[in-house]
Order: sequence, then C-alpha cells, then structure tokens
Amino acid sequence: MRITKIENLVIKRPVGPPETASNREWSIVLIHTDQGLEGIGRGGDPRVIERHLAPLLCGRDPRQISQLWEQMYEAVWRGPGRAAMTSIGALDVALWDLYGKTCGQPVWRLLGGYRDTVPAYADGAGYTSAPDQSPEGIAAKVKEFSDLGYDAIKIHMYRAENPDAVVERVRCSRELIGMDRKLMIDVHHAWDGAEAIQTVRRLEPYRLYWIEEPVRQDDEAHYMRRVQEATSSLVVGGEGEGTLYGVRKLLEEGALQVVQTDILAGGGFTGGLRLAALAQAFHIPIAPHGAQYPDLNCHLMAAVPNGLIVSSCPPSENEQIWSALYAPAFQVENGRIAMSERPGLGLQLNPDFVERHKV
Repeated sequence: MRITKIENLVIKRPVGPPETASNREWSIVLIHTDQGLEGIGRGGDPRVIERHLAPLLCGRDPRQISQLWEQMYEAVWRGPGRAAMTSIGALDVALWDLYGKTCGQPVWRLLGGYRDTVPAYADGAGYTSAPDQSPEGIAAKVKEFSDLGYDAIKIHMYRAENPDAVVERVRCSRELIGMDRKLMIDVHHAWDGAEAIQTVRRLEPYRLYWIEEPVRQDDEAHYMRRVQEATSSLVVGGEGEGTLYGVRKLLEEGALQVVQTDILAGGGFTGGLRLAALAQAFHIPIAPHGAQYPDLNCHLMAAVPNGLIVSSCPPSENEQIWSALYAPAFQVENGRIAMSERPGLGLQLNPDFVERHKV
C-alpha cells in the first residue's frame, strides 16, 4: 500500500448569534492510497502540510506510522517550528484511521482498547461569542448543558482579571445546577500567583472539580504548585505544550495534576500515546484539550488506563462542526461516548455538509 495524495479541505461556517456572527474555518486532511482507502484527519495548517509534510508522505507505506511520525517531527523542527505540530497531529490521525481500515479494527482498540465508553464534559459556557456574559447568562448556559445530561461542565473565564466576577459566575452556576455535577473553570493564565491563590481559596465552598491554567506563564510551575496547596480542586493545564520534553519538565516540576496537551499539538495518537505513558509514570491522568475534537480525543481516552475525560462543545452550540461533519453523525449522549466497532475512526464525512461549507 502506498500514499498517492494528501488532500486539504477547509470548512467555513458562521459562529455566534446571527447579528454578530463571524466566519470560522476548520481544516480537514485526507490521505489517499493506491488501494482506494482514505484516512481522515482534522486540523493542521494546509500550507505546512502541502509544503513541508505531504512530500515526505507521498509514495510511502502509510502503515509505517511511527517512522513517518519521526520524519515529520524532524521536518517540523528544522522548518516551520513548534506551531506545525498540529499539522503532524492531523496527518497522524489520518494515518491511524487508514491503519484501522486496513486491519478492520477501530483505532481505540488498536491503540490499547482499555475501555469502550468514555465520559465527556460540556465545554462552551462563557465563550465570547455568547451574547450574555453576565453571571446569570453564563449560569443559564451551564444549566442548559446540565439538562442535556452532562455530568461535568466547564466555564471559560475570559474576563478573569476581576476575581469577584469569577466567583459570582461560579456562585450563580452552582445555585442553578446544585453541588452534585462536576463544575470546572478555565482561567486562561489570567492571574499572577498571589491573586490566583487568594481566588481559589474563595472558590473552595463551591467544590470545583478542576481549575484550569490559573496563573500566568512567567513562573508557571512554581505558582501552579502553590495553587495546588491552596485548593482541594484539581489544578490542570499544559494544553499548549505539545512536546514530550516540555510536558516532562512540567511534570518533574510538579506543575500539573492533569495533563491537557492538545490531541493535535501533541502529535496525534502517536504523540498522545507517548504523553499518556509519560503522565502515567507520574501517576497523573490525561484529559486532552480540544472541545472541537471529541470525535478524535475519545479514541485516545478509550485506549489508555489514565484517560480521564473528553472535552466536548455540545451539538447545540454553533462553535463546533463535529456533530454535523459525519454521516451517520458522531454522538455524545448524556455526557458519554460509546466507542464504535467500525474500522478506523469509524467516521465518514457527510458529503452534503462538506460541499455546502467548503471554501
């Protein structure tokens, strides 16, 4: 079997309410072979793939995934740099999809097959595209996600410069959904160390499940450890660190209680398996960043023993395309993903959706 062509598609779709909507683009990569099989990947930079990575893959056996990954990695670090890791990730996902189709097995089983059902949390409350950013408006969105059956919900605190507003958002949300559901917040590196420590102490009565990236990055590891001492919540992060060596440094410094390296920035399933094994050596779970990619993340989470939970922007939100991209549709039901026995990713692109929205 040989790779004959790498094809890039770009999907453009409006995001946000109609009166203020802006267009967002999503990338899809397809790997074609001389045996008529096609591998699907998502994300990456089409220019990086076309100029730097596709020439390495065309004519090669797509089943040599580990070797191809190493060669792409070397090409990235000598060329476009760390930002191109997402392109490696997109192609690696497509290679594993192809391999699963060749073997007649789902990717999650080939990667390890640890579990056949994966929990998912609702990610999207507090997105800046939402018209109502008040504590009450965000709490209403949290309640909406809870009513969809999600047992865990995350709030984005894009305006976390005011800790009083963060506490008020959490308080209002807890009032609506009660204390039984897992509630998380993402602070996006907004606080200095002292402010983070003071604020997480104020949040203790609301029993947050996790607090994500609470401190700025100039002395992140030191202050992440200090925050851990100040709260009973998990302190999580690392979504932007995609290399094995960068994550190792964060773990050695005790900065993380959950590793969130993005499934694409971490180099797809090949890189994700390595990161999961590294985290397990520190007795740390992984929960990859990527609310747009529950269709991909679930395969890694189902494969490894330290997979914790999958991020999912619910299908009710137009900030995602995963719920419309495939036919039959990919499903997250009552906050859980039942893994398919179909080969590869178990997914086929919806030709009507792709044709309607491709650039």
